[in-house]
Amino acid sequence: MQRLVMVLSVVLICLVQCITTAGTSIANVQQNSSIEEVTLRDDAFHGRGQLPFIEWWYFDAKLDNGYSFVFGVHVLNLFARGIVSTRLTLYHADSLVIENYERYSFRDFSASSEQPSILIQGSQVILGSYDAVKNCFIFDVTMKLPECSVSLRYVGRTDGWKRQQQTGDWWVVMLPCADVTGTITLGQTTFNVTGVGYHDHNWGVGPRVVLHFGWFWGTCSSSTYMITWAEIRTTRMSQIPMMVVNIKDDGYLEIPAETIWFSIDKLTLDHRRWIPRFFNIETVNEHVFLVINMDVLSVDHTEMFGFINYWRYHVRCSGTILVDGHVETVDCVSIMEYLRFR
Repeated sequence: MQRLVMVLSVVLICLVQCITTAGTSIANVQQNSSIEEVTLRDDAFHGRGQLPFIEWWYFDAKLDNGYSFVFGVHVLNLFARGIVSTRLTLYHADSLVIENYERYSFRDFSASSEQPSILIQGSQVILGSYDAVKNCFIFDVTMKLPECSVSLRYVGRTDGWKRQQQTGDWWVVMLPCADVTGTITLGQTTFNVTGVGYHDHNWGVGPRVVLHFGWFWGTCSSSTYMITWAEIRTTRMSQIPMMVVNIKDDGYLEIPAETIWFSIDKLTLDHRRWIPRFFNIETVNEHVFLVINMDVLSVDHTEMFGFINYWRYHVRCSGTILVDGHVETVDCVSIMEYLRFR
């Protein structure tokens, strides 16, 4: 019954919002289709007042000791009733070690609208700043749980960027690539860690987003280049591909959608849905040639808000990237996701 109520509530507010915003959103999206530079304020809390919205912050890290880490804070507001949740997931050798999900009332949540600063029950969990000397963003992520605790610092290695999506919401990639250092405690054992991380933030996400079928998202890298890609599935058969190539210690290149080809293969049944276990992404344009295959190493499933199916993959990325005549090999393990609304 709770699932049915949630689905009907979302469908209702989707219909209401589609009616009230029709005629203005399409023109706005067309004017904001390319990526833009970011500031700390882009990663702050935005909300939408009394209107329904979802907003979230996402961090991941691939650590040198074989562990990988994913952490997110989600804010859901439906009819002025706010729900805040955190999800921390720790893997070792691509296998799930710890998955912790905590749910809080909106009264437990405090966030700045000027900079990325999030507190839950009075404890700082995310704090972002800008280092003018090093010309980079720095983020501290801290979470203490009975079974584990993490304290990680992310130091940006590339320029961040943002993009307004077709549904009017914003995708802010503050840290396409970051150096990660800190500590992880498991039980009575604390160990120092180093690695490579990623951080993004989505805001302005209204209920109309669930009218999409879902999306794929992922990253992969060579020694110099970080590739962030996504394929938004507006329906089961129609897609909008996206790709940005970041250059370490430098800027970025936005790849035209019409030059991106994304394909899936090896479908298997998982939680009553057919999901792929092989991916390929390619592009050819005047600046970039890229061919990358992604073989699945592991996958785990989560149901969100009672009706959203979410799969997180660890994949082995292999291929080639050539940027303005400079060629490099892609050979890395990356984290990617597949989300379905239906």
